[in-house]
Amino acid sequence: MNRQSTCAVRWRTARMWGDRVATAILRRATAHIAHTLGALLVTIGAVMMPLHARASDADGAGYPDKPIRLVVAYGVGGVADNIGRVLAAGLTQALGQSVYVDNRGGGGGTIGATIVAKAPPDGYTLLLASPPMIAVAPLLLPHLYYNPKRDFTPIGTFVTTPNILVSNTSLPIHTLADLVAYAQGPGKDNVSFASGGTGSTGDISGQIMNQTAHIQMIAIPYRSSALGFPDVISGRVSLMFDSIPSTLGFIRAGQVRPIVVMSDQRSPLLPNVPTAVEEGYPAATMQFWMGIVGPKGMPPAIVDKLNAAMRAAMRSPLMTNSLQHLGAQPFLTSPQEFSALQDRDIARYKPLIRQIGLQAKN
Repeated sequence: MNRQSTCAVRWRTARMWGDRVATAILRRATAHIAHTLGALLVTIGAVMMPLHARASDADGAGYPDKPIRLVVAYGVGGVADNIGRVLAAGLTQALGQSVYVDNRGGGGGTIGATIVAKAPPDGYTLLLASPPMIAVAPLLLPHLYYNPKRDFTPIGTFVTTPNILVSNTSLPIHTLADLVAYAQGPGKDNVSFASGGTGSTGDISGQIMNQTAHIQMIAIPYRSSALGFPDVISGRVSLMFDSIPSTLGFIRAGQVRPIVVMSDQRSPLLPNVPTAVEEGYPAATMQFWMGIVGPKGMPPAIVDKLNAAMRAAMRSPLMTNSLQHLGAQPFLTSPQEFSALQDRDIARYKPLIRQIGLQAKN
């Protein structure tokens, strides 16, 4: 082979290998670009999805898209549990999404309240709230894991469940005037009242009556109101302040005597029992409301949607009849009205608890 032919072969060989190297480099570069672009798209998607979710949460358009947990901070079968289940059924109908009850009893309602306070503020964990856990417990328990005004988003109330005062049937007490006369006269220093525990609505009702009527009934707290009724029926304790649903069976059986409803409206379940207002003691009323709160920071659109769902549910005759059967009366408020109501309750109970010496020690 001459020199010219040798050079031509070498040139063709070099060109062939150069093409192969170039092709390999191009393939690697293309793969690297594709990988980098794919990773970039994944990253952008990861960033944009939360932004989209937050935007969706903010306007409430996609809410709710999964079941909602309604925490009831008391045991199964009680008044709060029964009312909570009626509400859950009504909200399920109004929202088109399942709302289920999760009973987390204990600590006078504070255990369930703590669970909700620490939950994500996405509208899927709610609390059936009432005065004991919102307005009373923070004044009694200095080491609570939540602050009722700082750690919750108020959504609205939907019912009140007024307490009723009943007496042992052997006592000469048929009206509030009879009670005052007896407590200031022959029964002085011997009139006692049972309640479902220190700081319970029954206990607070009795203390409010003491202040309003200028009498000195002795508070006898029990672990639950159910434990107090046998002593009232037998006469070991004079009176009982408790919710109408818890008391109704004993009244109908003639085991205790109804004296007065601690409200400004008569109960449909006991239409012949007067109110504290009718008996001349308007300051003795106690508004035992029930409502819904969520964790702090809930989007306003979701709060408004839940409040509207409660109002829609309460327009159902079936739901209102079920609630009235449980001794509850409709009481709807906006989130702003609910917040103001909590403020008024805290302001009302704080000096009372301090004055009667219920405030807990650190």
